Amino acid sequence: MLNLKRILLSAMAYLIAVSAMAQVTNGSITGSVRDAKTGPLGGASVEAVHEPSGTKYKTVSATTGRYNLPGLRIGGPYKITVSYVGLKTETVSDVYIQLGEPSVIDVALTDANAQLQEVVVTGARKGALISKDRKGTGTNINKRLLSSLPTLSRSITDFTKMTPQANGTSFGGQDNRAINFTLDGSVFNNSFGLQALNGSQTGSTPISLDAIEEIQVNVSPYNLRDAGFTGASINAVTKSGTNTFHGTGFYNNRNEGLVGTKGGAQGKQDVVTTAFDVKQFGGSLGGAIIKNKLFFFLSYEGERRTDPGTAFVASTGSNSGGNVTRVKSSDLDAMSTFLQTKFNYNPGAYQDYPFLTRSDKGLARIDWNINDKHKFSVRYNYLKSKKDISISNSGSLGGSRNSINAMSFANTAYEINNDLYSAIGQLNSRFSSKLNNEIIFGYTANRDYRAVKGGDFPTVDIQDGNSNTYMTFGNDPFTPNNKLDTDTWQFSDNLTFYGGKHTIQAGISYEAFNYVNGFTAQINGIYTFNSLADFYTSANAYLANPNMTTNPVALKYTSAFSNMAGGAVWLAETKARNIGAYIQDEVELEKNFNLTYGVRLEVPYFVGSGYVNTQVDGYNFLNELGQPTKLSTSILPSAKLMVSPRVGFNYDINGDKRIQVRGGAGLFTGRPPFVFISNQVGNNGVQSGSLNLTSAAGTTAIPFRPTTPSAAPAGFVPNPAVPAPSYNIATSEETFRFPKVFRSNLAVDYKFYKDIVVGGELVFTQAINSIYYYNANLTAPVGTFNGPDQRVRYANPNAISGGVATLNTAASAIRINPNITDATVMKSGSYGGSMSATIKFEKPLRAKGFGWMVAYNFGSARDYINPGSIASSSWTGNRSVNGNNRPDIAFSDYDLRNRVIANINYRTEIGKNAAVQFSIFSETKNWGRISYTYSGDMNGDGVAGNDLMYIPRNQAEMNFQQYTIGSGATAQTFTAQMQKDAFEMYINQDDYLKKNRGSYVERNGALMPYLTRIDASAVVELFTAGKNRHTIQLRADIFNIGNMIDNNAGVSYVVNNSSLLNFRGLDANGLPLYRYNTVNNALVYSTYRKGVFTSDVWQAQLGVRYIF
Repeated sequence: MLNLKRILLSAMAYLIAVSAMAQVTNGSITGSVRDAKTGPLGGASVEAVHEPSGTKYKTVSATTGRYNLPGLRIGGPYKITVSYVGLKTETVSDVYIQLGEPSVIDVALTDANAQLQEVVVTGARKGALISKDRKGTGTNINKRLLSSLPTLSRSITDFTKMTPQANGTSFGGQDNRAINFTLDGSVFNNSFGLQALNGSQTGSTPISLDAIEEIQVNVSPYNLRDAGFTGASINAVTKSGTNTFHGTGFYNNRNEGLVGTKGGAQGKQDVVTTAFDVKQFGGSLGGAIIKNKLFFFLSYEGERRTDPGTAFVASTGSNSGGNVTRVKSSDLDAMSTFLQTKFNYNPGAYQDYPFLTRSDKGLARIDWNINDKHKFSVRYNYLKSKKDISISNSGSLGGSRNSINAMSFANTAYEINNDLYSAIGQLNSRFSSKLNNEIIFGYTANRDYRAVKGGDFPTVDIQDGNSNTYMTFGNDPFTPNNKLDTDTWQFSDNLTFYGGKHTIQAGISYEAFNYVNGFTAQINGIYTFNSLADFYTSANAYLANPNMTTNPVALKYTSAFSNMAGGAVWLAETKARNIGAYIQDEVELEKNFNLTYGVRLEVPYFVGSGYVNTQVDGYNFLNELGQPTKLSTSILPSAKLMVSPRVGFNYDINGDKRIQVRGGAGLFTGRPPFVFISNQVGNNGVQSGSLNLTSAAGTTAIPFRPTTPSAAPAGFVPNPAVPAPSYNIATSEETFRFPKVFRSNLAVDYKFYKDIVVGGELVFTQAINSIYYYNANLTAPVGTFNGPDQRVRYANPNAISGGVATLNTAASAIRINPNITDATVMKSGSYGGSMSATIKFEKPLRAKGFGWMVAYNFGSARDYINPGSIASSSWTGNRSVNGNNRPDIAFSDYDLRNRVIANINYRTEIGKNAAVQFSIFSETKNWGRISYTYSGDMNGDGVAGNDLMYIPRNQAEMNFQQYTIGSGATAQTFTAQMQKDAFEMYINQDDYLKKNRGSYVERNGALMPYLTRIDASAVVELFTAGKNRHTIQLRADIFNIGNMIDNNAGVSYVVNNSSLLNFRGLDANGLPLYRYNTVNNALVYSTYRKGVFTSDVWQAQLGVRYIF
């Protein structure tokens, strides 16, 4: 390994040394033509020829001399020819077009016999950082960056991270699903909202990098065509064929032999390097079917990978290491044997088992130059991908099912499939020198589905006697019958009119989304036992009497059951439509002042309604303010007109393109993740029912049964005409509106040396319509706690056990309507906002030579909630002091406080047959936030693990209960004083807790430390000389390269435990009583430990590519 590290480092250093030695779907050209003697010249002919394909674009200058050539292929080179009768024809060559950024070419024509005059190209030939069309916040990732930036996964996010405000697929502190990803201007989102991008669940991307020409990220665009987002608009443009037959082929590989071996504290711990193997391969092919007329482009990419299913291992009593859990191998072996011999169910291995991933994606594109005025293209994409994924932690009452404290068997995992098929057509037409039109239409089908591992079996969580998960086996609770079919139809028509100083754009759009969602969460049941002994007692009782009706031990139980005829699987069918129209004017008020203003109108609506539940219609509920309210499962949000005005400006202060001020303000309307609405359609109490028996004491009313699906209540006969005996519902308020934000930005860019630009930018976002959930079936609080922590409580301390009063969280105590487990209501309001301040230095990247960028971004984002994909768990998963119906505005899960990024790219050719290229990307940021919560249900609202912790002023305010873990020779007793001392030490070493003693922690209040990671790529090219070049590339990508030099560099901080205290009830004085939780059977004294997994240390990927 040492030799390999030296080889890779030496190779990288050598290459650097040698180098040192040696939504808009297209682009445009604009400018003016003048007679060198008389001024502006109307009627001049302007022709642009895309030289690789011979595609021609023509126009005529207006009487003001201005001309516009929109709808151009990005890239180049272009040859521009300007002519007028009686004057000398001028030609400009080697012009390149950038996505969304026009090249400005001003031409002065002279008499045929006059001396040649200079042709002024005021737009950079490969895009400009200072341009009149730059108003909002955004980033362009061109072809050079796409081919050079370090990437192991070949994902879109490996490149959009060049945007300073980016945090994965979250931008500006917004939900990571609040983006609008388009491909060639067509909608290419996963609109249902289970993920940000198509294929993300399988770790795949919807399109090969080899098929992408350029990517544009816009956080605050003021062009009204950009719509459907509150986070960012991401548009990728695909490659096209040319007159030259060209292609590529590549192969990449990485495995455990290309991974660092030391991490953890001071970089001295052995890293878990379980065997894995990643193979990526693919290629592209393009050319002309008819020269200058008809072109094709094809691409394919595949991935085959084997990863470790878990990096954790069980304790044998003699092994040690950062991945050794407290779970005993003897306990796991005994459980596996018991399940196989007694129930003929194999739970699978518990360590050293593989997860498999397979992905295949392809693209086919045809471009047809019908004539000089009309261009047509059609594109087909497909993706077939699948991946093994660990069991979800959602629904676990005792914390994570896979951690240093708990282990799950292999067959708790599931296989997820993301398949996609898309066909899109685009017609660009130029009717005159003043009128241009673009039509986009198409259809996309997403097919997402899951499969269980190892056969059907209920989910079984076994705790350690202290309410913490210890062992899990059975099915993932959300996988049986899980499927989603999405059909998306789209049409848009965008018209552009050029009138002197005004460019007027108007357009219409129509989107139709049809969803069929099968989601039978917990249909096989989730049994939670307090201990291994309790499970064995219950299971043996079943074996002795399979028809038993009660349980010999108390357990916690949740399940769902069908109310459809014959017990059929229920489906949620949702149909949504969105009609949009916009008009905007871009006007050049002065030569150096450009203004864009306009308005977009949208009417989103739903076709049909939800299911009628007359029982719910007659019930009374409480809203989040405790006021009486009525609910309906059948009424979906009504159609509402969404008005989004925007204005943006660009001011070139001196008119010399050295200092520009830009900015704007406006409203941005996004689509909601439609899974929110599907939740209402599918959770109605008519199609299905549910049981939720998760009180602190548990219940003996439910016997353990290994059969699936889970049993319905005794005597129940499915009948969709009658509501189920118990169920949960999801509804929405009639006033609910689609997400909308107000966003403004102000920026200054200064070109201070050659083409080096420094810029400063402020972006402010205020939520207008953000999403919020409350449980309308939760009773009002009944009082407050005694002592320093005086938060509200939702149940009376009326149950006494062992001298300790515990909160009675029985269903009847906290449900307004006892037969409804949850009534989750979705509403919208002006909750939260964000801001970011950015400073950036950049030297644009050219075809060769140096390009670099460094940026710092300070951000802050606050909100009420960060919802998931399930209504009820979105509510229960929030963190609060006074219950999730009464949360506070707090830091968002997507808050990005400090982020510094830097990139250096260099390419040079060595002689006539070789070139070298390297790229380095560095990122330093706060690696997340922490919410300190209690384990257990502290406030008695029926939700475990969500109550934010009170920070005691001193040990006198601490109230701990002595307890013992283990037995016999391994028994450990933790006295109340030992726990006080440990908690005191923990608080004093944690800056956030120490600073806020005597207060409640905030959701996401604690900020994690800075972490720096540096990635690098290096490429050696060998090629033939001549016009038809053949190239071999040898490439190395190294993630976290700093860790090669210093084993402590880039190693992540792992939170030891964010649930420090386990709520045990009330003592005789009515004060909350706790146990201080252990990690790996030891009390915790520090916030963090250093990671010891492959993601913490350097990884390398080696590849080879052939280009012709």
